[in-house]
Amino acid sequence: MSYTPIQLLENWILRQASDAGQAWLDTQREAVASGDPKSLYLAFGFAPRKIGKADLELTERDLNDAAESRPGWQPQTWTIDQAARVLLLMSLPSEDDAAYLATIEKLFQTAEIREQICLYQALQLLPHQELFDDRLAEGIRTNIKTVFCAIAHCNPLPMELMSEPAWNQMVLKALFIGAALDPIEGLDQRVNPELARMLIDFAHERRAAKRPIPVELWRVAAPFADEIALEDMKALYTSGENLEKSAIALALVSTALDEADEILKTDPEVAKRAESGDITWRGIAEQAYASEN
Repeated sequence: MSYTPIQLLENWILRQASDAGQAWLDTQREAVASGDPKSLYLAFGFAPRKIGKADLELTERDLNDAAESRPGWQPQTWTIDQAARVLLLMSLPSEDDAAYLATIEKLFQTAEIREQICLYQALQLLPHQELFDDRLAEGIRTNIKTVFCAIAHCNPLPMELMSEPAWNQMVLKALFIGAALDPIEGLDQRVNPELARMLIDFAHERRAAKRPIPVELWRVAAPFADEIALEDMKALYTSGENLEKSAIALALVSTALDEADEILKTDPEVAKRAESGDITWRGIAEQAYASEN
């Protein structure tokens, strides 16, 4: 049996919320559904106080149900107040596109950090998602890493809605602010020559300045590697640290470049591990950002 996102959120909250919290949420959803934006603004702000801030206690089955109900939805880091806030948003009448978008935008403009994180994660479940491309492009300009990651990580909307320039800007900014690339949905599907060119130039400048290069960069740059990129990868693969060599090997084994085989021969043991699946991009990202976890 398949469920809708609303049904899943209702079930998850019902399992954890107090009777008083559940009653409050039911009342507020009815008020929001009546079409009064003020009810939404007030309830959205009060949700953590009324329903709590605990992490949602989700099983593997719950996560599978989520992915089935909305491809790309990954609520494993959601909290109960976030779930309640999303249900409130989903109760808002949406027949009038302009009024609906204006209400959502007003929430964004007045939201504090936890509210912004919730709003950006909620967009993937709301109606009229095509209206939010400008909001996503605006959001990735934030200097707040947790808000940026709410857009870039475990969120299918950037892959589905962003223009190529906005997508490229998001990937570049992730590298600049030290956010992992692996949780970006659609990363491999949306690799493009312009993004690879910018990353190749960035890596070359960093190497010339003897500065570290983010290891995940090669995942996106290698599919369109030019002579400069191959020269840099060869030098780093020969003399780099283990994590760097692992990333370059994994990037190269996924390409059809003749030059890739020649580079990999300089350390066949690492190449063998990459080809066998012992090295993964998730594992590389976890090691690269281990100190932040």
